[in-house]
Amino acid sequence: MKRDYPYKNPVSRRIGFNRFRLSRQNVMLLVLLGCWCLALPAGLARAAAPADQMQVAATIVPLGDFCRKIGGDLVQVQVLIPPGASPHVFEPAPSVMAKASQARVFVYIGAGLEPWAAKLLRARDSGDLVVVEAVQGVPLLGLADHQPGHGAGAGCDHAPQHPDKTGSHACHLGGNPHIWLDPVLAQGICRKIAGALIQADPGHRARYEANLKSYLAALLDLNREIETRARTWRLRNYVSFHPAFAYFAKRYHLHEVGSIEPAPGREPTPRHLQNLVAAIRRYGIRVVFAEPQLNPRVAEVIAQEAGVKVLILDPMGGRPPYGSDYLQLMRSNLAVLDQALK
Repeated sequence: MKRDYPYKNPVSRRIGFNRFRLSRQNVMLLVLLGCWCLALPAGLARAAAPADQMQVAATIVPLGDFCRKIGGDLVQVQVLIPPGASPHVFEPAPSVMAKASQARVFVYIGAGLEPWAAKLLRARDSGDLVVVEAVQGVPLLGLADHQPGHGAGAGCDHAPQHPDKTGSHACHLGGNPHIWLDPVLAQGICRKIAGALIQADPGHRARYEANLKSYLAALLDLNREIETRARTWRLRNYVSFHPAFAYFAKRYHLHEVGSIEPAPGREPTPRHLQNLVAAIRRYGIRVVFAEPQLNPRVAEVIAQEAGVKVLILDPMGGRPPYGSDYLQLMRSNLAVLDQALK
């Protein structure tokens, strides 16, 4: 006589084993459950491994990549400004700031690129925090030195401002902060990061120094590659969305005729846009560069008016195909410049 049990799935119910006959399916479920339980401690060990790594916070994607390349598996890096966001108008959420405050090493650009960084550093007991300000000791370029019609209100007043001042209208403090886009200046940033990691974790000095040596060689190769390609460019003048590539231009003998956004987050005036269109025609420029972190609408309007194309140069990274890899980001930008300037 067939016996009916009130539980159709005895494995998922709390029931005595003497009340049912184990089917082949139930046996297999129990075997799999046992294997999972045996594997659980190893899985927990793997999940706990990052706790042994030194916590590092970096404000932008390229700095985060430098930290990972030099720190290797000794560090866990948190990038505070997510891919696709512009540092000029972004401020991390309180939860992100709280997590970043637990870092042992904090790396930022400075020169007003991340005005909220000063607030984070003041809130943190800095007794055991090692801080890297990338621009420290680097002579900075001005923001509006090459703007058409400069002196007519297009530029940014470089007078000192309060370090906590945020919002899209704030200017950079002390000059142009985009030094990471020059591979030679990037080497100096990496040396500072290596020094900070060694200061915070002196027991692994040899590994940090070896990683630094390897990555500096990669940056040297990148610089040589750009120098070689730049010699083939027939055009030397360009118009950018904002002066992000000024250090790159200086390194490789390009001339930024002007930029659409003359100061961070500041809408260009009609006169400024008219001057840009005139400069594009005067210098025979074929391309206006936009950026993926910023709305390209104005660049498209200028390009249409001047009869030129819009191409994308990315100063920040974090999107396909290069992701967070600085070397791949720069080579992707190099391919765009080849298209625009040859």
